[in-house]
Amino acid sequence: MLSEDGGILDDLMVTHLPDANPFDIQGYYMVVNGATKIDDIAHLLEYLPDGIALNHMEDQALLALQGPKAVDALARLVPGVEALVFMTAGAFEWNGVPLWISRSGYTGEDGFEISVPAENVEALADALTAESEVKPIGLGARDSLRLEAGLPLYGHDLDPETTPVQADLGFALSKRRREAGDFMGAPRILAERESGAIIKRVGLLVEGRQPVREGAAVLDDQGSEVGRVTSGGFAPSVGAPIAMAYVPTAVAVAGTTIQLAQRGKVHQATVTAMPFIPHRYVRQPKTLGGK
Repeated sequence: MLSEDGGILDDLMVTHLPDANPFDIQGYYMVVNGATKIDDIAHLLEYLPDGIALNHMEDQALLALQGPKAVDALARLVPGVEALVFMTAGAFEWNGVPLWISRSGYTGEDGFEISVPAENVEALADALTAESEVKPIGLGARDSLRLEAGLPLYGHDLDPETTPVQADLGFALSKRRREAGDFMGAPRILAERESGAIIKRVGLLVEGRQPVREGAAVLDDQGSEVGRVTSGGFAPSVGAPIAMAYVPTAVAVAGTTIQLAQRGKVHQATVTAMPFIPHRYVRQPKTLGGK
């Protein structure tokens, strides 16, 4: 979701609803960040054409079930979900409760996001965690997983001062939209695509064992600040500290060595391709048991 000058207001997912869906509406289903939903709704109401209605689903809750065995656990409760593939969704039912389930998430792993009436969410969560593969976990795990997957997080790696080109999110700009130039911020974004952005989001492998956190400075050869770390931490799957940062495009090349300054200490880091851990999305249907 872009501002008029091409800055990122939020990152979100949109699904075209089929005629048969649990919301009994025709149109599109959108999942936005909880922290930005009020501003997102105001932005949409300001710019949507007349005749387009926006329904804030305050009576729905959302559960994210992530991991390589998510499909095995969920399919026992909701048969048929195994037929979904990455970035597809469908209407399902659990004990008479209507569900809208997408095979998606923000961990780089296979998984599902489950929209469920809020009055039934606790019972569904209890049913899921009763499955042997499932354990409850918080956003700390999500944050380390999405960092290892090279996925930017809004409010950290994405903000209104950042464009999709700087954030290396060009995949979201379809050929048709690029050719039409009919989206917010198009003049700036298309110019950056043509000429290149001044800065770019990159992945960093940090030497040693100490994590470098958000806000650390990226230094040039003279010790001047030329960029900033936007996410960082110790990556359990990598076994080393990793980070994401915005750096001048001239040094945004895999293998480039840079310095990071944090709390008076300088750390050595190397620009590396992302993701740090390969994505494990399911792009072809698979049967239960992993075949």
